[in-house]
Amino acid sequence: MDEEAAREYIAYAAQLSSSGNYSKAFDLYILAFEKNPELKALFEPEFRAAINKLNEHLISAGKIQEIFVNYGKAIKIFPDNVHFINDTGSYLYKYGYYCEAWCHFQKALKLDSGYVKAEKNLNSIKNLLLERWHYRMLNDKIRNESYHDAIRETLIPYKDTVLDLGAGTGLLSLYCMECHPIAVTACDNSEQMTTMAECIMEDNNWMEVIIVNNMSTSMDFRDIGGKRSLLTTELFDAGLFGEHALESLAHAHEQLLSNVGRIIPNKAEFFIIGAKCDHLANKYHLNSAAKTFLNITTQNVHVLTENETYDCEDVYQFSGLKYMTQPQSLLKIDFNNYNDIQEKLNNTEPYDLELKATENGEINTIIGWFNLYLTDNVTVTTDPRSDRRANAWQQAVFYDFVPQTVTESQTVAMDFLLESSKLSIVPSYNSNIVRISPETIRFLNDSEYTKMITRCLGMASVYLGQMAEMSQISIVDLCPFPLFGLLMLKRGAKSLTCCAKTDDDKKFFKNVFTANNIDLCKVNVFVGQEWSQDAFLDEKYHAIFCNVFEVCGDVDLRMYQIAQHLKNAHLLPGGLFMPSSVSLVAQVVTSHWLDINNRVYDTNVSNYKIGSYINKYQVSQNFCIDFTCLEYTALTEPVVLGKYGHVNSGVVNVPVIKDGDANAILCWYNIELMEDLGEISTNRGDSFIDGIVFLANPPIHMSRGGLANVLRCIDIDGAFKLMIDSETPNTS
Repeated sequence: MDEEAAREYIAYAAQLSSSGNYSKAFDLYILAFEKNPELKALFEPEFRAAINKLNEHLISAGKIQEIFVNYGKAIKIFPDNVHFINDTGSYLYKYGYYCEAWCHFQKALKLDSGYVKAEKNLNSIKNLLLERWHYRMLNDKIRNESYHDAIRETLIPYKDTVLDLGAGTGLLSLYCMECHPIAVTACDNSEQMTTMAECIMEDNNWMEVIIVNNMSTSMDFRDIGGKRSLLTTELFDAGLFGEHALESLAHAHEQLLSNVGRIIPNKAEFFIIGAKCDHLANKYHLNSAAKTFLNITTQNVHVLTENETYDCEDVYQFSGLKYMTQPQSLLKIDFNNYNDIQEKLNNTEPYDLELKATENGEINTIIGWFNLYLTDNVTVTTDPRSDRRANAWQQAVFYDFVPQTVTESQTVAMDFLLESSKLSIVPSYNSNIVRISPETIRFLNDSEYTKMITRCLGMASVYLGQMAEMSQISIVDLCPFPLFGLLMLKRGAKSLTCCAKTDDDKKFFKNVFTANNIDLCKVNVFVGQEWSQDAFLDEKYHAIFCNVFEVCGDVDLRMYQIAQHLKNAHLLPGGLFMPSSVSLVAQVVTSHWLDINNRVYDTNVSNYKIGSYINKYQVSQNFCIDFTCLEYTALTEPVVLGKYGHVNSGVVNVPVIKDGDANAILCWYNIELMEDLGEISTNRGDSFIDGIVFLANPPIHMSRGGLANVLRCIDIDGAFKLMIDSETPNTS
């Protein structure tokens, strides 16, 4: 078939696609490419767009299998096309074919190691199949050795039968096997973990361990080979009970343990302490300065969460934290006492607590930790003040404490509930808590960023005044809270279009507008994620302010695309677009903390062969990192990699200032709201945007005087990642 005829097929295919006949259009594209392969490169983007439309149609019709058939045909035509391979993986991932999806993403990355979308997809699968806390838990030698000692103290050789509940990789089962029990059964609800545990048992020559992939609460003694005389578990979170430990242990007493059965740990105790830590409080409560600025000083504004009552934090990392009270025991529980477990499960009354202040000041943070009394002689603690704490678990920070000023020796009374396996603080009856999204809380509590916005007002007003009277100025502000838009409305602007993360945020926005005497008729609020750039119709605006970052530190690609569309299609000629520029900043470092949170070392698990199995799930990127709390050693100075949205993939050479094994690139942003007003860095403790980390696997040795080559990879949609290698210094 000659080129002219093939082009006619393609033209006809495009016509069919535009009229909604996607299936026939797809077949014509395939036919044209089969007959004239030289046209593939030219029309590949058009063909990909047609496949995307066809897939939408097939999904709505419930014809999922046809998607994979069509991608098979496309990959046959384009065998090395990373987009088709990645897109196939994305649909496999979406419909639960995780292993197949993993293979497709890996194949795409082998073809193009700089393809960001495929790497993000591969990381997503790894995060789904293996929760990240497994790394820090397995690397916690204090926890591991304590359990090891407790098992050796408790297990009776050649007599006990063991159930390892929530076994994970099976480390506790391995410890039990050392003591020669009659039998060990390990159960875990994760298919991935039980498959891994089976391989670990075989590799460590303990194939006698029975691995069961099931929730313990859905089994009886027949499912585990008979009632057991010893149960080991580490089924605890920062709040002790949040992983349904009580329900699991109550069921074990009823169905899985013999009459003389014992449990490791024997007992547990949960403690509460009051502290002052503005850094933590600003993540969960709108601070007094922000409330004063917004004219809502009487409101208690707290973070909106989905059925969560506390967050998990490494409290010891916060240098500005001050303990303001003595710790107090909230509750104790005997896991070997079935009645005690039932009492905790069925109790509806609050646990009363009185904390005694040790000095004058403010308490704005309530922290909880626990002791696990594995035996009478072996204890594990998560007390953040202890040098012997087990770092496998973080500490619980309770959301709903209303900050309180105290004097030395004053007692602060509070109540806690244990409901649905979650401890929660009971707000005082006059709290009147308003709840908004964490994005909005963090944005408004970022005092340096909000101050920079206020510093822009004068110049922005002068700039816009050259276009029109203030009463004619229309504004789009798509920040987590439209602070710029609010302040311009107070100066007399005509209208504001903004977006709210949730309905609660929208209600909060309107309350603030009302408190500032803003006519709500001037404000249009989009809610949630469903709206698109089409919502702006044909409107034109004098000023557009966009935030394209997620709190975790990554770029919000949806908002980035909306921002670009607004700038190109909805900004009046000469209008103001903010921020004027965003720079990517990177620094090459070595960090032990990042290492043990992303790689398991067998030396930390009593030299059992575990690391090689779990390290297959290492990811190449970490989010939600506060660099002011991160332990690391800088191997280079920070370097600006270019303006985001205005640079392509490329390499930046950075001088190495210190010898070391680089295992990470820290990445943050410098934001310039308006030209000539200076930049503000997101590498700050109270920034509303966290840092991100790109991990080097394996670490790369850096020598002082050499160069670190930082490779910047950017997809067409704006997704980016960073990679490194090194150049040895010339010593001749």
